Order: sequence, then C-alpha cells, then structure tokens
Amino acid sequence: MIPLLTYTLVGCALLLAVVSLVLAARNRAAGRWTLIGTALILLLLLAQAVVSIVLWGDSPETDGILFFGYLLTAIVVVPLAGGWAYAELSRWGPAVLAAAGVTVAVMVVRMDQIWI
Repeated sequence: MIPLLTYTLVGCALLLAVVSLVLAARNRAAGRWTLIGTALILLLLLAQAVVSIVLWGDSPETDGILFFGYLLTAIVVVPLAGGWAYAELSRWGPAVLAAAGVTVAVMVVRMDQIWI
C-alpha cells in the first residue's frame, strides 16, 4: 500500500464523518458537499483497489482474502451509506454517513496493518 493514499483516505473519511456528524447535530439533511465527499472517498477506494492489485506481487505474504475482503466491504459501504443519506432527509441521513466515514477509516487502517 502507498502511505500517502492511506493517509488521504483516512483523513477524507474522518473529515466526512465530522462534517456529517455536525449536520446530524444541527438536524440538517445531507447536501452537495457531503455528496462530493462521499464520491471522493469512493474514488480513492477504487484507486486503492487498483494500486493494491498492481502491487500485489510485491507482497506475497499478505493474506489476500482478508485484505481484499476489507477493501471490497469498504467499497460497498460508501455508496450504500451515500444512497441512504440522500434518501433520508432527516438528521439520520448524515448520521449514517458519519458512521460510514468512521467505518471506512478503521477499515483502511486495518488494511494497512494487514499489508506486509
């Protein structure tokens, strides 16, 4: 894994979580900026998938099922949470995005630990 991509992913996911938590606390619906943040995280996760596949040969001892399981789960969680956030116009939409942001950040850190 590339450390810069890992740090960027964790930072963006946590930033989305904080912004979404503030929106939920203020009883606001998810808006344009949370949509942009969600799309950015999804694009970064897809870039991580491509980089991981390319660099897979350099790390033969990494547990592929565990690593790619985390990666695929993170890739699935982001659009599902984004769709839920925009379907739910109450405070619970951004709350779902906040939970997804924290979840993705933890999963990316765990993927970094798994990568040998």
